[in-house]
Amino acid sequence: MWSARWLRGKTDMTEQRFSRAGQWLVPVTLVLVHVVLAFLSASPAIHTGGDNAAYVSLANSLASDGSYVESWHPGAPPHTKYPPLYPAVLALMMLLGAKTWGAFKAVSVLSTGLAVAACFLMVRRARGPRAAVAVSALFAVAPAVLFSAQWILADPLFMVLTLTCLWLLTPGPDVSRSSLLIGLAAALAAYFTRSAGLPLLVAVVVWLALQKRWKPMAAFAGVFAVPGLLWQLRASADYVSEFWLVNPYVPDLGRAGPVELVARVAENLWTYTTDHVPAGLTGLDGIPAAVVGLLVAALALRGWMRRVRAGPGVMEIFLLLYVGLVLAWPAAWSGDRFALPVFPLLLLYAGESAALMLRRWPARDPDAARSPWPARAVVVAAAAVFLIPAGRVWYQRAERAGQCRALLGSVGPMGCTLRTVSEFHMMALWAGGNLPEGSVVFSRKPRLFHVFSGLPSVTFPFTTDGRSLLVQADSMRVGYLVRGNWDTTGPIYVDPVLNASPHRFCVVAQLGYSRESPVSMLAIVPALSDDVMVPDETAIAVLACPDAVDHVLPSAADIASMTVPILDRRTRDTETSR
Repeated sequence: MWSARWLRGKTDMTEQRFSRAGQWLVPVTLVLVHVVLAFLSASPAIHTGGDNAAYVSLANSLASDGSYVESWHPGAPPHTKYPPLYPAVLALMMLLGAKTWGAFKAVSVLSTGLAVAACFLMVRRARGPRAAVAVSALFAVAPAVLFSAQWILADPLFMVLTLTCLWLLTPGPDVSRSSLLIGLAAALAAYFTRSAGLPLLVAVVVWLALQKRWKPMAAFAGVFAVPGLLWQLRASADYVSEFWLVNPYVPDLGRAGPVELVARVAENLWTYTTDHVPAGLTGLDGIPAAVVGLLVAALALRGWMRRVRAGPGVMEIFLLLYVGLVLAWPAAWSGDRFALPVFPLLLLYAGESAALMLRRWPARDPDAARSPWPARAVVVAAAAVFLIPAGRVWYQRAERAGQCRALLGSVGPMGCTLRTVSEFHMMALWAGGNLPEGSVVFSRKPRLFHVFSGLPSVTFPFTTDGRSLLVQADSMRVGYLVRGNWDTTGPIYVDPVLNASPHRFCVVAQLGYSRESPVSMLAIVPALSDDVMVPDETAIAVLACPDAVDHVLPSAADIASMTVPILDRRTRDTETSR
């Protein structure tokens, strides 16, 4: 249980130092600073990962017919991986008329700004205004937080909901029944934003049990039971099966055993402590990042243990459970984006430990012990360690973002990426206007291909077995294959199949700029026999289709448009049906 004396020490020591107006002016200022920094450093380009496109596609399916399906996949199966709250927010924006990539990115900027405010309010309730200013200021300019503000991902919304829950359920002088109810609602919303919100739900239940608040706990469990159980029944298979794999991106490596799981936890612990967390907070890398990370981790662990001894709250229980989950995840999933919700907690606990150590600073005489200058020097040095490299990273990103904005008018949302990526973009736009409706296409990035083309797409098999691609194409009725230069997977997995069975393919169109290796749209020809020929040489000898076209690029307006193509197609289809 929380002791009243301990709580007073956390909340009352500096509360009177801010005026009533200042208590709100400070967080508003921090939010505005964060939003400005995020806007200036945000790349206007589209993220080349498939998750951004998946969220837009899921939102489009919700906005179109209320279904939560994978429209990028043949047959549009029900989606079972991402909880539906974030796509629902994007769907609402679509219904209100949003169609551009920038409009949906604005949700992330707004979410990270609100997360800064929630961070301030949480720390102010837990420790007081001065600590709130310090922690939320470092959080507002952290490179990982600013970086997350520029993509169409659920992490920013999950972060603000998590911090809001922790703020409202942190014991303090202004806790009310409405705070409790809103905090519980935020916990539920966080879970239905990302499955990683499960530790927050468990932390809330454990905290209510420790507080012997049986009625709120029963009500909370009752409200969560039906939708939570339904989502678990729908989604558990995907995450549980992937969790036990050695590497979810390379399923052929098989399932992880006890030895692999222990090694995974050790690897994640070291990587997060010496790389992801310090780099996400400061922008440092290498040995400096490792030193800062180890120091922050040691101080935060000490501060966390001190609070647990005084009486664990939701923050302490959540940190333990969430860190445990992140460390147990496959190492291939690791990254600073998964540490975002715990950044404020690590800074708070580390700051409390550092403050306690400074108060106990040894001195040769009583007068020196009472001098504020040693403590102030340490605070200034710590701020410099965090802010100087973070400022350098922000300046570099802002410079690149400015250069990218200058290109948007002519090269569009993929113009700031590698040429091979922009070629993929153009091929998908071409396919959407030229391939038969409903054609299924093998591509390196199926979800991005679908968002640009409106056609279903699947990833070609990552195997050197020449028969696998053709067998899958026949079974799934895949009629086309994009042979591109996105990465090395094309030469490794596609080219051997083309070499071995050139009679199964013909070239529909080539839009590439490289004569040696253009990006091509290949039609998959029905098999006349089951024979697979083995070539005598590595040259690809795929002939042109009878109706093939060459170097027919999409229009300049299509390439440069910042409108999400599938939303533009949906609008045209709706107008046509009317």
